[in-house]
Amino acid sequence: MKWTAILRSLFSQSVDLLGPPDAHCLVCGGRRRGLPPRSADGLRIGDWLCDGCLACIPWIRRPACPRCGRPVFCPDCIRQPVRAFEMNRSAVRYNDDMKAWLALYKFRGDERYGEVLAEMMLPAFERLTAEVSAAAGDEAGRVVSGTGFAGLKKIAGWPDRMRGGRQAAGQVWHAVTYVPVSRERAEERGFNQSERLARAAAMRANAPLLPLLRRIRDSGKQSQRGRSERLRAMRAVFGPDDAGIRRLAELRASCGNRASEPVRVLLVDDIYTTGSTVEACAGAIRAAASYPVQVYVLTWARS
Repeated sequence: MKWTAILRSLFSQSVDLLGPPDAHCLVCGGRRRGLPPRSADGLRIGDWLCDGCLACIPWIRRPACPRCGRPVFCPDCIRQPVRAFEMNRSAVRYNDDMKAWLALYKFRGDERYGEVLAEMMLPAFERLTAEVSAAAGDEAGRVVSGTGFAGLKKIAGWPDRMRGGRQAAGQVWHAVTYVPVSRERAEERGFNQSERLARAAAMRANAPLLPLLRRIRDSGKQSQRGRSERLRAMRAVFGPDDAGIRRLAELRASCGNRASEPVRVLLVDDIYTTGSTVEACAGAIRAAASYPVQVYVLTWARS
């Protein structure tokens, strides 16, 4: 019996040493047992996380606010019912755990978290795609665009067809874009996390990834600012990327869009806090286009 226990111990250690690097949970480091666990929706995040860390993800399954996607009552959207963007959908609530995950990717450069975050956005992407697809099937121009908060209530109860959105994605989105970072931030981090998340979304959407925006000036770090300070700081921060806007017009022409039919653009960012960033970005895109554009927002987390 003693020798059996020793052999089992040696075998276990050899598996740990020779096994695949992803046999341990990315977050807690604990060893996962058996095949990688997967969520009920079949997401691949189980390839990186153990059951315990998967269970800690604060998913937003039922947005309470149809405009910004917040899981609880949102007074901001009541006070400001009409915005430059149509709606936002986020995958998770931005709690302390999610803040730590994003920091490891955004500031420590751990590429594995980038894959996890991109995969985590899939349910929110498919929820948003299903809502927009439903509205488009019921004359989206009357139901969504320009109607503000009241109009969006008409489609707020659309069911969570997590897999339905993927099938219709190519018919829903004309282009995917992202929030640009300043040159200083790009040099500091070596990448733009929003661009990488947008790249994954574009693949899901079967739509081109276009740089429609450029950052005119650095607004500084927003994390320590209040709502009013964020709104002031984002004024005149973004401008259109002329080459990207021209490419969007070419895509519109090649698709045979009627003059009155809006182009649907999916704008991707990592976090939605007050909405000041995506509001400024959506306004810049719409102002630069000489044709109707509807900007929808997809973010990984909602604070």
